[in-house]
Amino acid sequence: MKHDRYDMLAKENIKNLIFKMSTPAIVGLLVQAFYNLVDTIFVGRGLGADSALGIAGISVAFPIQMLMMGIAMGIGIGGASIISRTLGMGDSDKAEKTLGNMVTLVVISSVIFTIIGLIFIDPLLKIFGASEDVLPFAREYTKYILIGTVFFAFSAAMSNAIRAEGHAKFAMSVMLFSSIVNIILDPLFIFKFNMGIMGAAVATVISQIVSCLMTFHYYKSNISLVSFKPGYMVPDLALSWETLSIGMSEFIFNSVESLVFILLNQSLLIYGGDMAIAVFGIIIKVFMLTLMPIIGIKHGIQPIFGFNYGASNFERVRETVSLSNYIVFGMCMLSVIVVFLVPEQIFRVFSSDAELIEMGVPAIKISFLMMPFIGSQVVAMALLQSLGRSKQSLIITLSRQVFFLPPLVFILPLFMDLTGIWLSFPISDFLGFVVAVIFMKREVNKLGASIPQS
Repeated sequence: MKHDRYDMLAKENIKNLIFKMSTPAIVGLLVQAFYNLVDTIFVGRGLGADSALGIAGISVAFPIQMLMMGIAMGIGIGGASIISRTLGMGDSDKAEKTLGNMVTLVVISSVIFTIIGLIFIDPLLKIFGASEDVLPFAREYTKYILIGTVFFAFSAAMSNAIRAEGHAKFAMSVMLFSSIVNIILDPLFIFKFNMGIMGAAVATVISQIVSCLMTFHYYKSNISLVSFKPGYMVPDLALSWETLSIGMSEFIFNSVESLVFILLNQSLLIYGGDMAIAVFGIIIKVFMLTLMPIIGIKHGIQPIFGFNYGASNFERVRETVSLSNYIVFGMCMLSVIVVFLVPEQIFRVFSSDAELIEMGVPAIKISFLMMPFIGSQVVAMALLQSLGRSKQSLIITLSRQVFFLPPLVFILPLFMDLTGIWLSFPISDFLGFVVAVIFMKREVNKLGASIPQS
């Protein structure tokens, strides 16, 4: 079975391989994004007249969740890159050491994050844009999410390692099962037990514990190509640094994203009040749902990039880059068409508040204008991370999130009020696309020069 997966990554038709590796991740991530939507929908429907404040509370808590995701994905993608390349080179011992160090890094960072978050929860939420009306809802939701950090971070980081060895279906099943648990528990806790927004958070934490247990079972079974050995949890400083440096772009991406959300929430509070933050919260949930298939492609192609680069099969890497770019462009276009066809219906799913819908329809249309250009940025980051090009992938991250979006969010509203904030998204998306294509093309050209000429 293990040799079959080696042969699959090294020899199978690239189009079939992308489909085989990405489909499980896409399904799992879509279900995961759907349960995030369900959280917001049930909160919006369960709080009645306070629906906009509840949705705003979840939106204000989102930067904290982005930081949690940054920790998990930074460690997960960094470790997965090493694991896929070392398996390609036949060095299973380093792959196992990498896995052990990943677990240690996840536990230490999660505990520190939880302690700091709980101690400073109110000041943090106010910085993130919580008004006095929104703060109680945001606090109630966030404190339980923080308690579950270690479970979330472990399963999220290790799912990358599972995909790195070509077992995408199991990673999908973990996300799928935990998401179903959350979807079932949400209405039970929110409506049956009358727990309100707290019920949504508790349901999420329980589902994360389930995914954590399933992931742990995977590594204690004979399914994995990489065995979990407790002795390898002793930190190897060089290996830990390699893991963190490769995954640093992903961590910074999520951390900067969190800082951008702070800027956005504060700007939205100034130019549109709590209602604008609620609109933004819904747009982000819809955006994440449409982005998940693209991230699924990323998860699917990273092991293909890493394994074949490690095995010096550079032509397969180039072919994967080309095909995946076409695929993600088509997927992004489809999401834009849907958003433009039924924007009002999208908002009515979350709330019947007329003011929310009126403000939200033009906002979501503007925000999605340049969605088709986001896919290539994701492919570029996947390629550079998988090849260990941490600096280049970091530049792609910073270009959109630091160099373009924050200045636009600050400047455009001065002339266009709230509309300027919505316009900052498509403009920064396009500029980020230009930077990503430059770096991706340069790397692909290098790979072409390394292919022996017949």
